[in-house]
Amino acid sequence: MPELPEVQTVIEGIKPKILNKKILDFKKYVSKLRYPISQSIKNKIKGRLVKSVYRRAKYIIIDLNNNQSIIIHLGMSGRIIILGSRNNQLFKHRHFIIKFSNNVKLIYVDPRRFGLIKVLPSNSLFKSKIFKHLGVEPLGKGFSGKYLKKVCGNKKASIKSTIMNQKYVVGVGNIYASESLFLAKVNPLKASCLLSVQECNLLVQSVKKILNKSINQGGSSINDYAMVSGKLGNYQNKLDVYGREGLICRKRTCQSEILRIVIAQRSTFYCPVCQK
Repeated sequence: MPELPEVQTVIEGIKPKILNKKILDFKKYVSKLRYPISQSIKNKIKGRLVKSVYRRAKYIIIDLNNNQSIIIHLGMSGRIIILGSRNNQLFKHRHFIIKFSNNVKLIYVDPRRFGLIKVLPSNSLFKSKIFKHLGVEPLGKGFSGKYLKKVCGNKKASIKSTIMNQKYVVGVGNIYASESLFLAKVNPLKASCLLSVQECNLLVQSVKKILNKSINQGGSSINDYAMVSGKLGNYQNKLDVYGREGLICRKRTCQSEILRIVIAQRSTFYCPVCQK
């Protein structure tokens, strides 16, 4: 599943192509996604100008000049592809195409169909059920050691489960939770309530550092993810623990093997020596 760095990379790819451009058409091909693609979308967005393109959690938000916002989520395997209007390349599993006034096409493909597209009023967007329960942004000032310590409180749940819980902090998925915990030298199984203030501070710093590094590398192309240009991300080549079960820890002073365990039905990778 694309996580925050992958979604941010998509934002950075589409923004210069569609910002301040008029939507000329919306064409639906396969309506079955997480929610069926609404018949009303075309009427709500056709002829409208794109005013801003940004991200909230793992949602792509495209604000239009009629108090409407296009919301796109990539789900497990969704991809956005940007092409020129004369490029008629066909893509398997395409669901919709948005055509713009600068001869650009935004194509959404999704083999597993867990993504979504919705159009919602901009002025009440974050009061909608999609957004109102979301936690703080991990790259924002609201995500601090003090905040994390308060969230951990008396929770007996593993710290990995806590930092992956979207109602506390958004966008930190399985890959970057494992990587951040390794960098912070925190065992993913450790009960949240047992983290010290120092550990919370270090973990927050680690999350921010790992996410920014991945964004700078174009994200991690492990399964379906690719940038809007079609190029693959590179951060999968920099991972310290994720997907490295049985391999030797990258820390020079450690010769332990990376272990894989399951926490909340998700594969979790860690070093038993570095993360005691």
